[in-house]
Amino acid sequence: MQQLSLTARLTLFFTSLSCIVLLSLGWLIGASIDAHFKEQDHHALSGKLELAQHIIERVNSEQEVRNLADQLSDALVGHHDLAITILDKQGQVILASDAVKFPAEYLQQARSQTSPTLFSWEANGDHYRGLVSIFTTKDPQYAPITVAIATDIAHHQEFMASFRKTLWLFVFVAAALTSVLAWFAASRGLRPLRIMRERAAKVTANKLDQRLPLESVPPELADLAQSLNQMLARLEEAFQRLSDFSSDLAHELRTPISNLMTQTQVSLSQARDAQSYREILESNAEEYSRLARMIADMLFLAKAENGLSLVNVEAVDIVRELRDLFEFYEALADEKSIRFDLQIEPSSTTSWVIRGDRLMLRRALSNILSNALRYTPEDNSIQVHLQQQSSCIELKICNPGSTIPAHHLSRIFERFYRADHARQHADGEGSGLGLAIVKAIIDGHRGQISASSENQLTCFTIHLPRQN
Repeated sequence: MQQLSLTARLTLFFTSLSCIVLLSLGWLIGASIDAHFKEQDHHALSGKLELAQHIIERVNSEQEVRNLADQLSDALVGHHDLAITILDKQGQVILASDAVKFPAEYLQQARSQTSPTLFSWEANGDHYRGLVSIFTTKDPQYAPITVAIATDIAHHQEFMASFRKTLWLFVFVAAALTSVLAWFAASRGLRPLRIMRERAAKVTANKLDQRLPLESVPPELADLAQSLNQMLARLEEAFQRLSDFSSDLAHELRTPISNLMTQTQVSLSQARDAQSYREILESNAEEYSRLARMIADMLFLAKAENGLSLVNVEAVDIVRELRDLFEFYEALADEKSIRFDLQIEPSSTTSWVIRGDRLMLRRALSNILSNALRYTPEDNSIQVHLQQQSSCIELKICNPGSTIPAHHLSRIFERFYRADHARQHADGEGSGLGLAIVKAIIDGHRGQISASSENQLTCFTIHLPRQN
């Protein structure tokens, strides 16, 4: 089932609301008018009852009782809309108007009530409102005398019927007018949404730089527009990273594949001896190994994005792992006259043990140290600082070298990203995935890693939660 548009919903809502308000107001006015008519009739009938009471209270003989009919008839001369019925104490009719017959039940109820009772009834299509009361006479033997006076309220009914017709007509016209005005107001009020929709329709994969105008939207939509702009900015950044990743991946794969094709074509260009073929195959094997490492690293990162699983969790001594890695890289460091300087916070009770995967942590630390060795000038030292914090161990690895610009530091942990735009391997090693793998491993251990570079000193700071 197709949903109503927001404009149609608002129009229907305001139209229904206006009809409810007008009908409620009309009912209130009608009830007030009807109450006013009742009060008016009650006042008029009460006046006639008081006149009848004044005459009846002077009755002192049987003859005066029989004369009541003439006296009350004379008193009501000129009031053609009034009808009167008088009953003696035996319930016999003393006087009764021919035009109106009072309901017997109302006359009987009056004998058990101490105050006049106002009631309404319908007879032969006509509507009446009456008042009944019991009066005493001067001589108690003739009491009580029942007097009922009624008036024709047809003119009241006609007025109320006309009022109701006028009310319904007014409600219909007002509803139609409100519908038009509500539709116009809703259309104008929702125009910023249509503008936002049109601008959003222009956003494509090739035009992610489009943004929604914040200055032309009302305050109620400003937060929505701001959120959409932030989403577009994230999408633009994600698409840019995806584009860079595709470009970098193609670049990384092109070099080894080109080497393999060139060497293979050269080897096939002429006949060669067995030793030459062996050398070519060994060179190809190196390229295959490089491709295999790159594919393995990419698979590792893909798994890490879906939640890195730590298979072999055990107690890992960070100090021992660092010293083992220093020993592993000792030969390479000696070639460049580079020293490892490990500085540990002095404390006899400090434990440098954490819970984690030993091989993964060693791989992360190894990647950082190998980068430090690669970019540290000769005859320098790599500083490694260890210190305890409230709930974690802080490891900082610093090496001298060229300062990395700030705009590169924010992306240094991205896959295939290098600070040099040429994106070339200075020494033919590495795939640009090392630091991305480091971050994935540290994140998998619920840790944090950050990089800073200033005054020709680059530092990587790692925070790892301590073992409980």
